[in-house]
Amino acid sequence: MLNKLKPIVLLSVFIVGHVFAQNVEKSWEDAVVYIPGKIFTTSVNKIAVDKPMPVVIYLHGCAGLNRVHDAAWGSFIADQGFIVIQPDSMATPGRISNCSAAAKKSTHAFPQAHKYRQLEIDYALEKIQTSSWADKQNIFIMGHSEGGVAIAIRKNHTGLAGGIISGWTCTSYVPEFQGIASPKETPTLVIASVDDDWRKGTALEGNCANFAEGRSNFKQVDLPGTDHATAGQAEARRAVKEFLNQYQKK
Repeated sequence: MLNKLKPIVLLSVFIVGHVFAQNVEKSWEDAVVYIPGKIFTTSVNKIAVDKPMPVVIYLHGCAGLNRVHDAAWGSFIADQGFIVIQPDSMATPGRISNCSAAAKKSTHAFPQAHKYRQLEIDYALEKIQTSSWADKQNIFIMGHSEGGVAIAIRKNHTGLAGGIISGWTCTSYVPEFQGIASPKETPTLVIASVDDDWRKGTALEGNCANFAEGRSNFKQVDLPGTDHATAGQAEARRAVKEFLNQYQKK
């Protein structure tokens, strides 16, 4: 009976993966793009620069692109000389939020969210690698909250110069989301408030540094306070600037 079921299971997995793959391009097409020296944002099909530039792929949190927090990171990182691309996960057909911003917790309403985020990174990398405007040696990823989870659990860092985890603890009651999955040599920066009110007093309370053994290119910056957002803190901005400068290949 199990042998008869196996082809059906494999076919189902293929179909689900195929549907994801068909839809993920919308996250890229509707991405918000920040370009160094430009006042206004643009779209991925209108990127125009004089020479190839380093890139940061930035993944927003579970509620979608935030016009304050994510915009602040986009502008700041662009000021450091990077093209910042913020894919819009919510643009994918059928995509809904997997959290309640008001309650400051996951609702598990869209458990496929974490698969979507990995496919968004894959698709963005594919498009960036075939572009004329990207410095292919200097492609970084950064994610906040749900986006930070995506960076932490991602195993494949081929083509990436480093990753930044914002607003996530690498701690979960679900083994799949516990720890840091990237190769140990991958440069990794973590920025999070020590008393983050999304995590404090829950099973998600913890510290990514607890999973950093053997990671020589790892740094965690513990921010004071309870704020889940990180862009407003000077210490966080300074850490991101230093990280990108340190690991950018000249």
